[in-house]
Amino acid sequence: MMTRGVVPDMRSTRPKSKVPFTILIVEDNATDLELMLHALEAADLKPLGGDFDMEVRSTAEGALQLLGERSVDLVLTDMMLPGMDGLDLVSRIQGIDSNLPVLVVTWMNAVPLAVDAMRRGAFDYVLKPVNAEDLGMRLHRAIRISEILRRHAVYEQRDRQEFETNSFVGSGASFEQIMRSIHEAAQVRSTVLITGETGTGKGMIARAIHQQSPECDRPFQVIDCTTVPDGMMESELFGHVRGAFTGAIADKPGLIELANGGSVFFDEIGELPLLLQAKLLRVLEESEVRPVGGTRVRRVDMRFIAATNRNLEARVREGTFRKDLYYRLAVISIPVPPLRERREDIPVIARHLLSRLVQSMGKAQCHFDEEAVKVLVSYSWPGNGRELRNVVERMVMLATGDIILARDVRGMLPQNEAESFASVDPSLTGLPYMEAKERALEEFTKSYLRVKLAQHGGVITKAAEESGIPRQHFSLLMKRFLGSDGAENQ
Repeated sequence: MMTRGVVPDMRSTRPKSKVPFTILIVEDNATDLELMLHALEAADLKPLGGDFDMEVRSTAEGALQLLGERSVDLVLTDMMLPGMDGLDLVSRIQGIDSNLPVLVVTWMNAVPLAVDAMRRGAFDYVLKPVNAEDLGMRLHRAIRISEILRRHAVYEQRDRQEFETNSFVGSGASFEQIMRSIHEAAQVRSTVLITGETGTGKGMIARAIHQQSPECDRPFQVIDCTTVPDGMMESELFGHVRGAFTGAIADKPGLIELANGGSVFFDEIGELPLLLQAKLLRVLEESEVRPVGGTRVRRVDMRFIAATNRNLEARVREGTFRKDLYYRLAVISIPVPPLRERREDIPVIARHLLSRLVQSMGKAQCHFDEEAVKVLVSYSWPGNGRELRNVVERMVMLATGDIILARDVRGMLPQNEAESFASVDPSLTGLPYMEAKERALEEFTKSYLRVKLAQHGGVITKAAEESGIPRQHFSLLMKRFLGSDGAENQ
């Protein structure tokens, strides 16, 4: 018979130089804890970075206290604990952070108890004695799914903040047309396709359509097609049934089904793989989803909104996007012009942002002088409204007086890289053709690289993808023309 020993609360003494994730173990049996630690040491955790930090608590109460003080990435808990048991702990953790994965540890004869824990929100269960290979697989899957859910949560929170901060302001004809389109789309349940460059506010428009609709009090589910790994995308979108794959020990609804009765927003729909495009088309046409591994369909009723910065018509011609899905999505089409094509809106947006940001930061009121406004209007804003907001936010943070001058604005902007696209340096006309062409091409390449990097926040992978250039080639161009290999900008 196993003897129970006292397990002191403790923290790992592992090196803290670079810790990808933290595991909280809740276990009061000294022998079981030792076996679990050995399994963790032997598990293949390379997909998660290979190293981890660890916290140990012997009671559920101690675990909850820790979760109130710091964040962890995964909880591994025994079901039988002194005081509050594992079931109640799972329920309490769900109330704290529903995206925090909890794995319960139990003996074979207590599997029904583990299944009950999963109904309360536990991600998975692990059988005693703990097997290192099985533990590593379940840890990896739990943390990967948690990352996806957290990215969705972060995306939705960011989008909500942008909506609340920016609202919708403008004065030009384009702005008025967008507002009319939002109102018209909100009154019907037809699918909506929003197109425009990165940073033009497509997510804000989608949220505005939902908030102006009769279903505004129902779910608004955001699905960013660029963040869900291909191998998990079908399960995440459509859900799965018990036994569909290894680790699927309970039915799980997909993100689409979770939006039932409300609106589902597919951001960057152009990145959806062809196979899933066909499955999504079925959802749109039949109003039903079929979970992975399932034989029965589930009825859904919701508004579908999609957005993309891609030219979907070109993708249709290339064969990378289904023609029938494109026409099914574009029942109502809302094109969003880039900021450089609606310069009359820039002063209105900038002043609105300034007022909101000053208030939210608790700073003294300030305003732009007229020359500063002219500089804002003259810039081409390759990152569109998102770039404008970031620039205004930096100016508010650095402001020392109540007036933001033209030199303050110029100090926040690139040195007219974007503008070099539209003009030819007069000095080049005095050079031989081939030399002038070479120099012009060099300047164009520099400008192009800088603009693309600015549009994507310095993330080389994203900039290269949108440019249609292999990432390695993009990095070589940066090294040659910008004097940077971008090793730290992944």
